[in-house]
Amino acid sequence: MATSATAMSIGTLLNASAKPIRVPRVQRPFSWETPETKELWEDILEFYNRHSDDSIQSREYFMGAIVGQEQEGPDGNFVEILDGQQRLASLTILLSVLRDRLQSVDPSGAQSIQISNIAKFVRLGAPSQYLLTLNKVDRTFFRQEIQEFPRGTPKEKTASHALIRKARDYFDRKFTEYADSEGVSHSELAYRLHSIIATNLKVVFINSGSWDDASDVFERLNDRGKGLSTLNLLRNHVLAKAPSHQVDDVEGFWETVYSLSQSASKVDTFLRHVWITHRGDVKKQSLFKEIKAVMATPSTPEILKDSYKFSASLAADADMYKEILASRHNDPGCTRWLRAIQTMGATALLPAALASSDGWLDTANQMKLLRSLVTTFVRFSIISGGDSSILESAAYKVAYRVRSKCSLEEALAILRPLLHTDMQVKEFFKTLSIPNAKSGYQRHLLEELENHASDTTGDKKGGLEKNTAGPSVLWIEHIYPQSPGSHWDRWEQHDDLVNRIGNLTLVHKKLNATASNKPFVSKKEIYADSELTLNKYLCGLRDWNPQQVQKRQDKLAAQVPLAWPAF
Repeated sequence: MATSATAMSIGTLLNASAKPIRVPRVQRPFSWETPETKELWEDILEFYNRHSDDSIQSREYFMGAIVGQEQEGPDGNFVEILDGQQRLASLTILLSVLRDRLQSVDPSGAQSIQISNIAKFVRLGAPSQYLLTLNKVDRTFFRQEIQEFPRGTPKEKTASHALIRKARDYFDRKFTEYADSEGVSHSELAYRLHSIIATNLKVVFINSGSWDDASDVFERLNDRGKGLSTLNLLRNHVLAKAPSHQVDDVEGFWETVYSLSQSASKVDTFLRHVWITHRGDVKKQSLFKEIKAVMATPSTPEILKDSYKFSASLAADADMYKEILASRHNDPGCTRWLRAIQTMGATALLPAALASSDGWLDTANQMKLLRSLVTTFVRFSIISGGDSSILESAAYKVAYRVRSKCSLEEALAILRPLLHTDMQVKEFFKTLSIPNAKSGYQRHLLEELENHASDTTGDKKGGLEKNTAGPSVLWIEHIYPQSPGSHWDRWEQHDDLVNRIGNLTLVHKKLNATASNKPFVSKKEIYADSELTLNKYLCGLRDWNPQQVQKRQDKLAAQVPLAWPAF
């Protein structure tokens, strides 16, 4: 069949009498974010404002091309769409908003939109047939959130689900804002916008004679400038390579990958971290090209070449990665250091943490590796201010070697050159100041210094604070306040000293809320109610001044090699 092009309105394309439209497996999930949604809304609204009289019936607004192919299926003919699903899905979302706005004032009008442009009435008692069916990742959520009437309240599981709901909320909010600001009734605005979408918005439908290579086509297509992420490119490529009898299973594995996060960029980061464990460092911008090339190389191991095995491995890694990000582990020691990685935002350590979770040695060795990774990050990056690219390179090398089943000693040997000597680390720490933008660094240092101090003194009960440690319970307290009030003279070295570790401590949020900018004598009473060992030192002081900050920081510096010992 030759390729043909036909001009038609959206109302003709999304119509109960037209062939239903389906998004193929290899298409990406819904990906429009606020800029694209905003552009569509403003385009339609601008057309509405420009042609508000009777002449609007003869006007057209061209929305570009829709590319698809007519197919024959067991339940009738349909159109499989390759380019245009983002626009059609977004217009369907907007139509659902108009439908719901009419429900209370004109139920028949709402029902008309539903059975004309969203769903197809079959017969009484029969399930609805929807005019647009998204791919497997989004299909059920889109139906429940948008197409069902009345709508359901499905749970978001992927980034695309969050974007669908976000788009609907945007259209709904903008509808109210415009109607209220212009003094237009909601029903009148809904009627006119529906008419514009159904009648005035035009597209050219290109009915392709054949798909050339779906994977290659997807790599080149962009919807109104919204490019494909590595996640979507890779999924499309793998699905295109999978044998037909394995496609359903491969799709299931990818649903697990998509469910890892509601942010596509975070899943892209996961993909890069997984690949680092298999092949070593790779830059984000070249990730897809490298994976594609490796999968096409005959000598590549099956786990990275076979679509089914690769997807199954990714799904298993996604489950482990989710546990790592949540700092969940059946061993308390591993949990402690996984939490430290999250507290510091030390993402460079995540590939090694993932690799060590994949059946590498035993739990004791995994805990030792995680602690060594954290220690290296603290001593090299936080305290000594080392080059982040050097730390990252070493951590990624560890991830690759651990995935290859190296020994613990081999992994630690890669990290040791970054530790600096105990004397160097203590000297660096004596003048360490960490801005509030790096509050995760502040928190981890204080927490581990407290853990070391309480272990040393034998004070392990910890009470209210230690039993529920975390950012929601333990707050970072600036002893000399960030904004000195009437009770404090502003120090001449304010900027240098306010974020010194010697000027910071941890207190329960209930205590921190009462401390505020109170004078030191009053703060001491609050610290006395704290059960943290770090705060006991403060209770013995008469005053707090720059000299005391340095003295406390020197004392803490002496403990650094013990809290983060070289290995």
